[in-house]
Amino acid sequence: MARSRQFCYGDFLNAPAIRFTTLGIRQVPVELIEAADAYGATRGQKLIKVQLPLSLPTVMAGINQTIMLALSMVVIAAMIGADGLGSEVWRAIQRLRPGDGFEAGIAVVILAMLLGRLTQSLRKNPTIAKMHG
Repeated sequence: MARSRQFCYGDFLNAPAIRFTTLGIRQVPVELIEAADAYGATRGQKLIKVQLPLSLPTVMAGINQTIMLALSMVVIAAMIGADGLGSEVWRAIQRLRPGDGFEAGIAVVILAMLLGRLTQSLRKNPTIAKMHG
């Protein structure tokens, strides 16, 4: 049972984040990487100072997609025993209580909208990355 939950929330959700991160890093213009090479940057410096900041919009899109995928999995994960908001939806479905299921489902949708807007605002205005970089 624990392995099933881990697959739903961990292994299954890593793929979009990894794919979007690699896509963002690959989209960095070669000229900028060559300029970093010309200034003697190490591989780590190129990654942290050039590639990751320039790929931040794509990385944030990957985080957004990962969050949305996780929220879409909450009811499915509840079917195999995971606790959380999805279990409320699943319990209401099992007990034929459409009002309770609708209420919990709306909570999942509102949470998805809030988290989607949050990651979208971070993608458009990455001031947090500037503060820590």
